[in-house]
Amino acid sequence: LWIVLFCSVVFFLQNAPEVCAQFSEARVEKLRVAVDAPDLTLKELGGGSISLKELQGKIILLNFFATWCPHCQREAPSMVNLHQEFKNTDLVLLKVATKEKEKDLRKHKDQFNIAFPILMDDDASCANRYGVWNRPATFLISREGKIVGRLVKEVEWTSIGMRKLIEFLLKGEKP
Repeated sequence: LWIVLFCSVVFFLQNAPEVCAQFSEARVEKLRVAVDAPDLTLKELGGGSISLKELQGKIILLNFFATWCPHCQREAPSMVNLHQEFKNTDLVLLKVATKEKEKDLRKHKDQFNIAFPILMDDDASCANRYGVWNRPATFLISREGKIVGRLVKEVEWTSIGMRKLIEFLLKGEKP
């Protein structure tokens, strides 16, 4: 019995998926079971609108933030750097602001030189569907439109662990 148990443990450890290590190293909460990302179609600051369904096939980093949030302000420069580093890949960064004035969003965009979409969730319906109560809150969405990870904290987006996780997801690995 001990031999069977030992062999089972060794087999499990040898075949443990690399993906858990990638999420752990990036300090991202990996969902045990990936769930469908609620679709959203939101107005983009500056005009137009964006729908998650239109982005299927891409890796999406969906970041809920607030212009008044000090944690959101501190993580903004590293998110801009992440975008710059991965801008020619299938990674899409989206910032979502809830119940914010356009003038405040423009000021935030200019202050941090944000070159990726800022979406406006005027009635908080999107934040509610994602269960967002605190800011910043970020969801990693797979190419298949599944939420595979989430963070509800300030993040250093250009950390080695985060870069490795994004590269891992971009390679098409299944979380």
